[in-house]
Amino acid sequence: MPPTISAIFPNKQYSFIHESFLQCIPNDVLEIIDEKKTVLKLKKSQVLFHEGAIPTAVCILKEGKVKNYTTGLNGKEHVFHLVGENRILGHHNILCDETYSHSAACLTDCIFYLIPKHIFFSIIENNRDLLDRLLQNIGHEFGVFVNNSKVMAQHSARERIALSIIKLEEFFNEGAIMNGGIKLSRKDHSNIVGTSIESLVRVLHDFKEERIIEIKENVMIIKDMEKLIGIANVI
Repeated sequence: MPPTISAIFPNKQYSFIHESFLQCIPNDVLEIIDEKKTVLKLKKSQVLFHEGAIPTAVCILKEGKVKNYTTGLNGKEHVFHLVGENRILGHHNILCDETYSHSAACLTDCIFYLIPKHIFFSIIENNRDLLDRLLQNIGHEFGVFVNNSKVMAQHSARERIALSIIKLEEFFNEGAIMNGGIKLSRKDHSNIVGTSIESLVRVLHDFKEERIIEIKENVMIIKDMEKLIGIANVI
């Protein structure tokens, strides 16, 4: 049996995945959330919230995948984090009482639970375990952001693309019995890496020629993880 990714690569330092805030919620709090929540269904590409807007609720992603991004002066997006099922969004800016520092949009069709701001504060004030988990997640996200920022500043496009593929494979196949590959648009992928679509396509073509990845019907499959880790040059 091949080694797990965590055995050969420091994935937690760069990963989009962190422990679910919902995993340690007691039943009485789940009942409060179920009673007070508003269900919101959005289609792929729809925006959950916009940078600069005033947050009024914490969002729990029940189904789907979401990208967190900022938009530059030229209108180009920088995708800095991806969010999977049973994670929360929008809590950072609610906790510091600021407008949204970024936007969030759906990579797939999504279902959200919206928890009013005052209910969210009541829950974490009365449940120390939940508050501790929330602070751990925020601390982990900050460390990941710092590490990824270093990679963006110091590594070549080829290295950044290799690292992005490793992270995306883990994100899109979290909890899956079989590897379903990576399903992401070239535009979103290039905005994660911080390079042009043309540069991304050239590097992906090289990886295909080197038999590191395979792309079929817009789905990317990793064929040689160890080579990809070597190219990423982060260990």
